[in-house]
Amino acid sequence: MVMTQKILSCETKRSPLARIHWTHTQDLHVTLGFIPNVIETDIRSIALAMSTISQQSPFMANVEAVHGYGNAIVLKIEPYQQLLNIHKKMHQKLVEATEDKYHFDTKHRFSPHITIGRVQNLAALNQAHKQQLLSLIQEQFSGYSFLIQQAALLRRLPEKATPSYQNIQLYNLR
Repeated sequence: MVMTQKILSCETKRSPLARIHWTHTQDLHVTLGFIPNVIETDIRSIALAMSTISQQSPFMANVEAVHGYGNAIVLKIEPYQQLLNIHKKMHQKLVEATEDKYHFDTKHRFSPHITIGRVQNLAALNQAHKQQLLSLIQEQFSGYSFLIQQAALLRRLPEKATPSYQNIQLYNLR
């Protein structure tokens, strides 16, 4: 609810020049890994393999910074090392359960983040407008901390203005 209030505050303060599709509250999540091109029949075995994530303890996370990646507006999340350790364990279980058939997408350095929105008219904004938008969001989320008590395996639903997700499996941290 607090994140939703912060996003609403960004929406009311943003320049009308920037058109943004904010991520719906139910779709806000910390991204730890992405598995490309999963065959439907493999989803259940992947979900079962990830169950060891529940052995993790709940922990506090915080927003480290705000960045724009393409048209995405993302919150970089800490504690990096703890999130990286969870990512590595999940990846190992994924590889073992699928006999090396699937891997997390590794095009870039591991970057735990929350995508809070997408700029729909990015090309129409100059650098000053982009920086103003990121500064406004940074102002709202600076020093923001939250409790992570659950992990989930999500499926991205067919493309919409802002990505939507379906929960495949939830894992309560103990």
